[in-house]
Formats: sequence, structure tokens, C-alpha cells
Amino acid sequence: MTTPVTDRTRASALRRILVTVIVAAFGFAAVMGIVALLSRSLGETGSRVLLTTAVVGLYSIAALCCAALAGRRLAAFGLVGAVVAVVAAAFTVFLIWIGPVWGNVPDGYYRLLWTLVTLTLAWSFASLLLLLVDRRRRAVAWGLRVTLALFAVVTALLWELIWADGWNSEPLVRGIGVLGILAALGAIVVPVLSILLPDRRVVRLPEGIAEALVEEAGRRGVTVEELVAPLLLP
Repeated sequence: MTTPVTDRTRASALRRILVTVIVAAFGFAAVMGIVALLSRSLGETGSRVLLTTAVVGLYSIAALCCAALAGRRLAAFGLVGAVVAVVAAAFTVFLIWIGPVWGNVPDGYYRLLWTLVTLTLAWSFASLLLLLVDRRRRAVAWGLRVTLALFAVVTALLWELIWADGWNSEPLVRGIGVLGILAALGAIVVPVLSILLPDRRVVRLPEGIAEALVEEAGRRGVTVEELVAPLLLP
């Protein structure tokens, strides 16, 4: 049977490993990019190195967003998201370095690429929003549910565009635009609400102390909150 301390230690170790791997990968790509920029002629190889650096950096940010859930109740969701980001990064780099047959790449490869890109973006944003999953304020909880649902719907509709060639469907494109704006709005409003509406701290006191506080507050003509407020100030 694991203790809370052991769970926190494991989560902390996992978080350090994920961050170390991500930072090391981005650091290596950054060094290669600098070397390419300082070379005499950039050329095709240098351009691919720079593009690889940008790709690794962007996917690293997405993986870090997913890793933010490490040690929390939905840590498994974040771990899967980090794996998705790594797979997407590897496939993107593969397409960058596929060589002189770039123009002969099957169309399905590009469809898969954009599928992975949209999935990575949705998963990383969802992971950041899920940091608020334990908030008890009703407005925050429902705002979080609606926003996550919008992310899921927009992602599914984007896959419809990618795989079913839905670009010619004007209603579908307009619908994605509207829902995408609402999803982006929710991604901003929900964290702001969590700041403006912090959870109330619930403190359970022994019955004798609670009765004494109520009695003293009544004697002074103030509420219990006003009575103990000076003790809670930082």
C-alpha cells in the first residue's frame, strides 16, 4: 500500500524526468540550429536543421503543458498527451528529413501530420485547463466542462476537414470557426474565473472551539469570519 508521500515522490520524479528529457531534446536541437546558422552556406541541410529546431521546440512546449498534470488526479491523461506530442514530433521530423522524394510523399502522410498536430494542440490546452478540475466553484466547473467539450468537437470537425475533404462545405468551415472562437474564449475565461472566484477554505474545528468562536463573535457583535480574519492575514 503506497502512502501519499510515496505518491508525491514518484510524481515529482516523473515530472523531473519528463522535463529533463524535453529540455535536453530542445537544447540539442537548438545547438544544431545555431551551428547551421553559423555555417558558411545554409543550404538545404541547414534549412532542414532550422526547421527541425522549430518543430522540436513547439512540440516540447506542448509536451510540457501535458506534463503539468504529473502528480495530479489526471496525471495519466497528461502522460498520454506527452506521448502523443513526442510521436507527432518524431513524425514531423521524419517528413522534414524524408529527402529528395519530398514531392512524392503520399497524401495520407500529410493528412496524418495535420491530424497529429490538431490532436497535440487540443491535448496540451486541455491538460492546462484540467489543472482546474478540482475547483469547487460551480461557474468554474461548468465553464471547464463546456470548454473541454468545445475542444473535442472542434478537433473532431477539423479531422472531418482533413480526411473527408470538407473544405468545400461552407457551413462546416463556418461552424468550426464559430466553435473555435468559443473554445478559445472559454480557455481564457475559465482560468480568469478561477482567479476571481477562489475556492472557499473549509476548516473543521473541534466542537468546543467552534462554539467558543461563535459565542465570542456574538459577544463582540461581529461574524465569526470577521473575528478570525486578523489571524488569517499573511
